[in-house]
Amino acid sequence: MYKFLIPLFALAFLLVSCSPSNPTANPDREGSANNVSSASSLDAALFRFDGTVLSGKHTVTLKTTKGDITLELDADAAPKTVTNFVTLARNGFYDNLTFHRVIPDFMLQGGDPNGDGSGGESIFGKKFEDEINANSYGLDKRKVKDAVDDPGLDPAIADLTLKQLNEQRGYVYNDKLASLPLVRGSIAMANAGPNTNGSQFFIVHAAETPWLNGQHTVFGKVAKGMDVVDAIAAVPRDGNDKPLEPVTFTVAVP
Repeated sequence: MYKFLIPLFALAFLLVSCSPSNPTANPDREGSANNVSSASSLDAALFRFDGTVLSGKHTVTLKTTKGDITLELDADAAPKTVTNFVTLARNGFYDNLTFHRVIPDFMLQGGDPNGDGSGGESIFGKKFEDEINANSYGLDKRKVKDAVDDPGLDPAIADLTLKQLNEQRGYVYNDKLASLPLVRGSIAMANAGPNTNGSQFFIVHAAETPWLNGQHTVFGKVAKGMDVVDAIAAVPRDGNDKPLEPVTFTVAVP
């Protein structure tokens, strides 16, 4: 069990901020699209998706301008998420996209055809549900009063478990899954809150990110190429954590 304390306001706003406690730029906000059209890419992906949800392990390669990153995806832990990622990749949705947000010792975020965190859709429709088992992270056991640093904590909240608190905020958990850890090398879905998964994802660069447990679907890990992840994390960035020189990638599926 991770031991950490976070303020109550952080629990309330983890998923809608753009601070280092959350890897998500809000994909629902409006933004200009100067890159690939997400609508046309999505139409192609939908046309080639036969409705089969994947299971088991799947290996794909992020072929980046800094080198290759081999990912092992686990469709038993997150079947719809892996199916979405692989199907989008097979249809070229991710071709020549960028890591638009990079924070060393935290994460690398990509998968937005607009290149600014404002876009991206899924093969299931505009957004699809999380695939998370809160029990895998012990959120069903840990109480809010033991996790937050707030002497004025509302007693009505204090005795809730973190799982119950997140459920009150709209998370729907699936106890039949076995969620993967959010640690260095994990790949997970970026989102704008509960059940808002599209095409954006992030790779964890930190040793661990326990404050994100139960709020992002983890669907795989880096099997080879963490040196490339380190190289991308080290690139010069602007004030919005966007690399000054674009780091692009294409997802190759065997």
